[in-house]
Amino acid sequence: MKGLIIKTFGNQYNVEINKNIFRCVYRGKNKVKNQFKNPLISGDIVDIKMLDDGTGVIEKVYKRKNYFIKKSLKESQPHLIGSNIDYSLILASLKEPYTKLKFIDKCLATSIYNNIKPIIIFNKIDILNERDIIKLNNILKIYQNIGLKTFTISVKKNVNIKELEDHLKYKKSIILGNSGVGKSTLINSLSINSNQKTDDLSIKTGRGKQTTTFSEIFRLKCNGIIIDTPGFKDFEFYDIDKNTLKFLYPEFNNIGEKCKFNNCLHLNEPKCKIKEKLDIKISLKRYNNYLSILKELN
Repeated sequence: MKGLIIKTFGNQYNVEINKNIFRCVYRGKNKVKNQFKNPLISGDIVDIKMLDDGTGVIEKVYKRKNYFIKKSLKESQPHLIGSNIDYSLILASLKEPYTKLKFIDKCLATSIYNNIKPIIIFNKIDILNERDIIKLNNILKIYQNIGLKTFTISVKKNVNIKELEDHLKYKKSIILGNSGVGKSTLINSLSINSNQKTDDLSIKTGRGKQTTTFSEIFRLKCNGIIIDTPGFKDFEFYDIDKNTLKFLYPEFNNIGEKCKFNNCLHLNEPKCKIKEKLDIKISLKRYNNYLSILKELN
């Protein structure tokens, strides 16, 4: 029987088939060895064999069209976060907590590298003052100018949630963000049956306390599905090197082709067209983040 993995925990998986959920294991001769910490993830399509006790064994894993992956900060093997994805929803907030643009840029680069269409969503606009709104609009323009879809929402006040829902119809999305930006609250608002635990910001750190510890799929009222993920403060790329990074900045592509050297990294090379266009066609903030990320890849 063919089904969809909707939840993973340890060596066990919940597989959905025709709205029924079966607890399954993945073992023995059918288990494919790979370089990932977790061989299967929410979003995978699999074939299962039913056992007499009502559980199942995963016998086949279908080829993924894409996946979101990050290198672990503590372990040598990379972690799969979700697979077979249409949209990556990069959820951010300007306050309580503040989301660093470098984090957004990393999520964007990873999404583009893995052929996932990114969407940037800023939550908690209800707590912004006039100066904050000006700052947020300036940030949004940076990403809108490179052709990215953006939303500003307040889950708490139900602002612009319907517009976001309309965009997610019939799509499989993965939600990414720091702890505390409102991932679980947004999923509770959008989904049919989610009752995700939510938590306030830590008084000590001013950051969110992680409430999701594994990837899980929820079905949405708009007939889409969403993969929830654990919140992470930062992450390292997997399989993206310093020579690849520049191609993951859409605004670099046409301009960078005119650089004097084909292998120009847009650092200190002579006649670099990217540097000539800083604060004209290239956001200085984005460029500085590019330089910072590039150092991490050396």
